[in-house]
Amino acid sequence: MLDTIVPSVQDLGRQVLPTLLSLSQEEVSAIWANVSEFVERQLSLHKGVQIPGLGTFTFMRQKLEVGNNKFILIQRPMFIMAEKLVQIHGLKQNKIYIPEILSPKRLRDKQAISPPKMTSATLPNKLERNGSGGKIMNPESLSSPGCLKSEMKPKLSPVPTCQDHNKAGQEMCYVCLQRAQRNSPLCYSEERKRREIEDERLIQQYQILKDQEALLKQQMRSLSNREQNQKNAAYNLGVAEAIRIHKNEKPEFYKSFLFDKRPLSPEINALKQEEYSQNLLKQMDNRREKEIKQRQNRELMERLEQVQLTEELAAQRAQYIKDKMEETQCYKRALDAQIKNKPLQLPMFEPDSSEPIFGKDEGELMVEKQKQEQNYMKHQLEAAASHRRRTILQQLVEQKRDLQMLRRTQRERLADRNAELERVNRINQSLQEDWESSAAMKRQRDLEEKAFERASDKLFLLDQCEKYRRCKQCQRRTSNVGESNLWPLNKHLHGSRLFI
Repeated sequence: MLDTIVPSVQDLGRQVLPTLLSLSQEEVSAIWANVSEFVERQLSLHKGVQIPGLGTFTFMRQKLEVGNNKFILIQRPMFIMAEKLVQIHGLKQNKIYIPEILSPKRLRDKQAISPPKMTSATLPNKLERNGSGGKIMNPESLSSPGCLKSEMKPKLSPVPTCQDHNKAGQEMCYVCLQRAQRNSPLCYSEERKRREIEDERLIQQYQILKDQEALLKQQMRSLSNREQNQKNAAYNLGVAEAIRIHKNEKPEFYKSFLFDKRPLSPEINALKQEEYSQNLLKQMDNRREKEIKQRQNRELMERLEQVQLTEELAAQRAQYIKDKMEETQCYKRALDAQIKNKPLQLPMFEPDSSEPIFGKDEGELMVEKQKQEQNYMKHQLEAAASHRRRTILQQLVEQKRDLQMLRRTQRERLADRNAELERVNRINQSLQEDWESSAAMKRQRDLEEKAFERASDKLFLLDQCEKYRRCKQCQRRTSNVGESNLWPLNKHLHGSRLFI
């Protein structure tokens, strides 16, 4: 913490307290032990102690309701550090909620406040008894909470002043305004400039390194390109020298000559003509081979068709012979049956015979034939009746199945119709509810618009709050000049550094 003390405070300490630096650690410990003993003795007597430049040791009380219009006052020791000391050393402390702090008006022995050294008010030495049946509890019977954590932080700029004091900025009361004006702000402009210069120097060094690296890469690339170009030039020189030597050893002859009476020269595209002729010959050979192959395939297919036709004719002839033999056998069996069942021969001729000649033995055959026909007819009637019964049963089963299908279709149609009706009713009901809610909202909006039109200019909450201005730090009225420290139960102290 000593590293954060500004040089002006150090010089002031050397001028005002010249013997402070000559004290040893044991002497400082003895002094603080005596101060602590004095503070503890005063707190045990319910008295507050103020140390200028350090802070105030006082009490905090809390009122607990117990019923029947009775309450208990709980009293706890508390240390309020001086705001100037906090600002000098750049301390940061957590804020706690304070139910009530004793007012200096209720002190039995008032102590003077030093404005340059102390920004908080002197708190009471002794509490008075409340007349509504409350009692004060001893601090030894209560558990004191732990100390709040403190840490270093850079000094903040002074808080702006308020409009009521003819200065621009936040709206503050007189006490907060005086406290903000006494703050000694720290200026970081030099350090900021130094950091900016250092950052610019580092950026320039980094840019120089990047430029040097890019230049080195470009030089390496140009050197490699130069070596490659030298190799290519040497190779080209060698090839040109070899071609020149070859031409000197074997000079070329002219490919064309001029004659007075020369024969007709060949066509210009002789090489292409030769290539074309070779391609034509090749196409002719391919076409000839293709024709030969097609002819062979055609002859093969004809032979296969002939063989297939021969086989079909042989199969047809075999089938014809087989059918003819079966027909011959059938005729033979019919002739055998006729021979076997040969009718009776005609009776012998008897002239002037009174008895019948034909039909003597046909009665038994007729009776047997009739019985056989009756059996056939009975069997056919039974078969027809059974077929008719099966047909009727099948028709009944089909009718029953169709009836069930119709009933199921009717039930499904009724269910679909009921579902559609329910859906339509639900849609109509939802539309009706939406319409009713929309109409109610519209009526409410109309009423609000009419009320807004009839209302005065001070309708909004912000306009109403203009009449009740509060300090932005301590939340008191702007006309506060530090006359009281007694707050209600639902208030807490803003901006104070508290050690409980």
